[in-house]
Amino acid sequence: MTVPAVLLVTVVATALSPVLCAAAAGYDVVRLRSRLPALRTLLFVLQYLIVDATLVVAASAYWVRAGFGTRLRSEASLERHHRVQRWSVTLLERRAGQLLGARLELEPGTAEAFGVGADRAAGPVIVCSRHVNLLDAGVPVLLLNRLGLQMRAVIMAEMLMDPGFDLIYRRLGSVFIARDRGLEALRAVARLADGITPQTGAVIFPEGRLFRPALVPLILKRIAARDPERAQRLSNLRNVLPPRPAGMGVLLDALPGADVVFIASTGLDDVPRFSDFARRAPLREPIRVTAWRCGRATIPADQDGRTEWLDGQWQRVDDVVSALARH
Repeated sequence: MTVPAVLLVTVVATALSPVLCAAAAGYDVVRLRSRLPALRTLLFVLQYLIVDATLVVAASAYWVRAGFGTRLRSEASLERHHRVQRWSVTLLERRAGQLLGARLELEPGTAEAFGVGADRAAGPVIVCSRHVNLLDAGVPVLLLNRLGLQMRAVIMAEMLMDPGFDLIYRRLGSVFIARDRGLEALRAVARLADGITPQTGAVIFPEGRLFRPALVPLILKRIAARDPERAQRLSNLRNVLPPRPAGMGVLLDALPGADVVFIASTGLDDVPRFSDFARRAPLREPIRVTAWRCGRATIPADQDGRTEWLDGQWQRVDDVVSALARH
């Protein structure tokens, strides 16, 4: 259902783009917004639609070329999908910088955390990142793409409504999970390891949902009812939600030799919803990103030990976000 809808919307929006752009610019002028944030956001949305429609067409062509879907998992087919994924990510990163002011600025040592420029093998690695809005979900994707690494991720099931995203990313090993289906979701997370290569980062967002400050005390209260000690351990969190250890534990078991890389980023906290860009774009400050790597030997093997370890690393993410924000 969404394939023809996206293609139709893209064609109509492109055809009407002069009118839409004039209306958005007029909206900005009336509100004395000299930097034209509504126009910039509209142009980015139009670019996204064109990219998404291109992915749908490419995925259809690749399906035919792969023997009508019989050889989609072949090396040649996967490489074609990786190429179009890299193209889409690179183009959208460029447009996000030009139109929205969303530019990644890597802190020293970030690339080395992924094995780039280091003696150790790049991966596979498990990549854990905070989650503030829909755009910052792309931070680990952009980072891996910039470093020349492949990516597969645990993605919220709502993104299945985006057909280009669904077709390309699912074929490359990403999994889509619903928050309210615990056991089924954990099985899906385990599938992230199927056929993974040493050049791949397996991305997971341990919070399980978008960060909102008001959610922190509510989640801590639920944790306290089950584990008061853990709630006390996490009581100082200010920039992230308490992590959910179950998915991380499943992924650690599925990738028994993988190190873990944590990503902390700041710069999008003032635009929690994408619609906020229509008032704030372009951003004046870059998206500052730092990362560090935890060797597998430092990660406990038992679930209780892993939970305490994850909580400690997540507290570090919280502290680093505060430090980056003061940068």
